[in-house]
This record gives sequence, C-alpha cells and structure tokens, in this order.
Amino acid sequence: MKIDLCVWDKNDIPALVKYANNINVWNTLRDLFPHPYTKKDAQEWIILNELIYPATNFAIRLDGNTIGGAGVIVKNDIYRKNAEIGYWLGEPFWGRGIATLVVERLTAYAFSNFDVIRIYAEVFSNNSVSMKVLEKNGYHEEAIHRKAISKNNQLLDAHLWVKFRPDE
Repeated sequence: MKIDLCVWDKNDIPALVKYANNINVWNTLRDLFPHPYTKKDAQEWIILNELIYPATNFAIRLDGNTIGGAGVIVKNDIYRKNAEIGYWLGEPFWGRGIATLVVERLTAYAFSNFDVIRIYAEVFSNNSVSMKVLEKNGYHEEAIHRKAISKNNQLLDAHLWVKFRPDE
C-alpha cells in the first residue's frame, strides 16, 4: 500500500467527483464542502489550487489512484503560528489505516513548510474514528466546544485536537 499526498491536477477530477459526492463523506465535513459534489465543483477546486504555492491542499493517492483529499490552512494575524488540518477519504477506503498515514505526512509537511508551532484539527463529536487518527499521530484533545457545530439541523460538539512542533 503506497500512500502519497500530491498536488491536485485535472486527472483527479473523475475520482474527486466519485468519492466526494457521498453523503457519508459530507456528513463529516464543513458545509463549505459542496453536496452534491459535481464535476464543476471538482474543476473549480483544481483551478483554485493551481494558484497556491507552497501547496496547501493535496489529493490523497493510494497506489497512484486518487481516493480523498487533505489540506492545511495557515492562520493569520495573532494566530499566525497556528495551522489547521483537515482530511477526508472516499468511503470505500475507511478503516484501513490510510487516514493515520495521511495525518502523519500532512503534519510533517506543515511543520516543515510553514512557520507554525501549533497544528490543530476540529472534529465533530460523532466522528470518534477521526479522533483516534489524531491521537495515533501524537495530537491531544485540548478542548471541547459544546454545541459549536450545526450540521444537518443537529448541534454537535467540536473536539479540538492539537499537536505542537516537537522542538517547542
């Protein structure tokens, strides 16, 4: 099993549409992520990411095939030493340890390429699997923001998981 984080390109469009257009995937992501996910959404995403350097959003590839996405958002102003990560996999690839490897690589990339000392992820309270992925990568739960998320007309807690740069 070879897992890579690669810059998005137009060849990713069919797989992006195939795996992103899934209600179970969307239920774990912010509403900014479109649903239904169309070919037009995928094309716009690819174009948007062509302009970003250094890259902050990546296609997750398993043995050369696109199966999901991951990204890092470097914060600004007083939060400029922080970055937020996010990731998703197509449902057929859940439960195979892939997300754990993705978070390991994405975290290393963020610490190596950006002047941040703190990386965090916000996880919906109903996504314990993602919390385990972060924990396996040395993140710790720093806070629970009660009823902070409104998804599908349901209020959920936001669990804040954090990892500090190892030399800090």
